[in-house]
Amino acid sequence: MNHHFPDLSDLLASMPQAVFVKDAHSRIVMMNAACEVLWGVRFEDVAGTDCGGQVRPEELQAYRARDRRAFETGEVVVEEEPCTPASLNETRWLLTHKRALYDTEGKPYLLIGSCTDITARKRKEAELESALQQTREINGHQFSDMERHRRRLALDAQDNLAQNLAALKLDIATLHARTGTHHPLLHARAAQALSTLNDSIAAVREIINQLHPATLELGLSAAIEWQLQQIEKRQGLDCRLVVRHDSAELSPQFASALFHVVRSGLRYICSAAHTVLVELSLQRQQLAIVLHSDRPARAPSAEEALPLQAMQERLGALGGVLHITPRSLHISVAT
Repeated sequence: MNHHFPDLSDLLASMPQAVFVKDAHSRIVMMNAACEVLWGVRFEDVAGTDCGGQVRPEELQAYRARDRRAFETGEVVVEEEPCTPASLNETRWLLTHKRALYDTEGKPYLLIGSCTDITARKRKEAELESALQQTREINGHQFSDMERHRRRLALDAQDNLAQNLAALKLDIATLHARTGTHHPLLHARAAQALSTLNDSIAAVREIINQLHPATLELGLSAAIEWQLQQIEKRQGLDCRLVVRHDSAELSPQFASALFHVVRSGLRYICSAAHTVLVELSLQRQQLAIVLHSDRPARAPSAEEALPLQAMQERLGALGGVLHITPRSLHISVAT
């Protein structure tokens, strides 16, 4: 240890935690044995240096930047730092605390720091993040498969069931028209059948729209505009759409998945509201959708929390995030 500070040297030597001292130029003045072990260097090899040549240049640059911040702010700087000594074949992660000391004139004098090895925790965090990323990818594939399945079901229902019902309606309408005067009982039955068919056709159209609205084939903006028109028609709300950007090229599956997220968000935002505003900024690298209404300014209820959580999970599978406020939902997705 440096003999200019005998009391401090003895104190550092007795501490089990890794401790080091630097001067105002980030040069090593002292370090205890625990720090030598943790950094993988000997004090005599780095004394009077900034550890140049002992660690990676980018790591050294980051260390010096944090040293300067500690001197400039006078605050304790706490960082999680990678440390890759040349003498070791691994990267260690250190939780470092740095505190600056100043001389009687207020100029930077010494920097005292301590380190704790958090490598095991960082490795577990990396393993967890890797597992979460795999889960997101699996969910994303499942979500894409589900959207393709929805689209296929909607198109099949449109091509087969809806068209067959429309043809049947034409036949019964013809029968109804021709039995008006000569067969009153059959005419009445035909009228009843027409009413039932109209209800069935409306139900099929609603199912198709729930699965995959036809307007989605025109793009996400068109589908959201159609959905707002449906809300105005059915709920009597005053809805407005503002499209700030619409240059993103989205796959049918991605657009459909995002549309269903927006639809769920509209159910939440329209609750007890009179006016609704949707802002779209669909750019090539970033999608931003804001749903806003004049609903009561309160936190989501217990019944609303679960659908919002489902929205967050769906957005996570798409690589997006959801920010919730009492009167608005902010959807952001990187593409």
